[in-house]
Amino acid sequence: MSRLYLRLPSVPSFHHAITSFLGFMDLKIGASILTLFALFNKTAGVYGILAVFQGGTFSQVALYVYSIATIVLFLWGLKGISDEDAQHVLTYAHLFTLDHMVSTFWTLLFTFNWWYFTPHDGQPTTNQSSHQTGLMDLIETIESQYRTPEQMAQLHHDKLTPEQRKINAQRIWKEEKDFSAAVLILGWLVKIYFALVLYSYALHLRHGTYRALPLSKASSNSAATRSGAGRSEYRYHPVVEEEELENWSDDGEADGDAQAAKGNGTTT
Repeated sequence: MSRLYLRLPSVPSFHHAITSFLGFMDLKIGASILTLFALFNKTAGVYGILAVFQGGTFSQVALYVYSIATIVLFLWGLKGISDEDAQHVLTYAHLFTLDHMVSTFWTLLFTFNWWYFTPHDGQPTTNQSSHQTGLMDLIETIESQYRTPEQMAQLHHDKLTPEQRKINAQRIWKEEKDFSAAVLILGWLVKIYFALVLYSYALHLRHGTYRALPLSKASSNSAATRSGAGRSEYRYHPVVEEEELENWSDDGEADGDAQAAKGNGTTT
């Protein structure tokens, strides 16, 4: 009686399509670069946490605290990339994707709030008004130390009426909102590509095909060449024992030459 086997359909893996980073860099180098870029982005939370002293909202402070907490994660992932540990990098790729999903949630939250709930009328909010006024007073005080009163008078702009301020603010918002949306979408797609690069690097390490990639093979060969430069000509030093030197003589070679000459004379 024949047996029935359930075979799952083979799903093609995308890692065969991603063999380099941006088409001209090794996957390992690319994974390291994107991780360092993410670390630089996360360290901005250290400065952003100061928003709690500038009237920042709870959601802003929570995002900055989260960014600071994930710095350890990216340092851990950078070590796995350097060690070429397949399981380590694969776990890091999962966490990188999860972090991207969390960042996407916060981005959508701030985007909807900024697009639909924030009035773009040019009026400062209650939390920002006192800070902006104090900052402008500080700037004017510093400028007055090295400018004449006539120059200071030229630097002051005419005050706008609330209607003029609203018209100018709405005009600027219409000019910049499309560009802002394009930047947000582009940044989101770039993070997706970064995640795919990490997954591809991890899967190539797991399947043992990483060293066979063109750019990876070239980088490893160049590294081996640089490490062996200056030493290849001194690498092999054949050693002849003293006993062999004492027993060696050229009698055998002389007899062979005499027989060859005799044979040539006989032939002629």
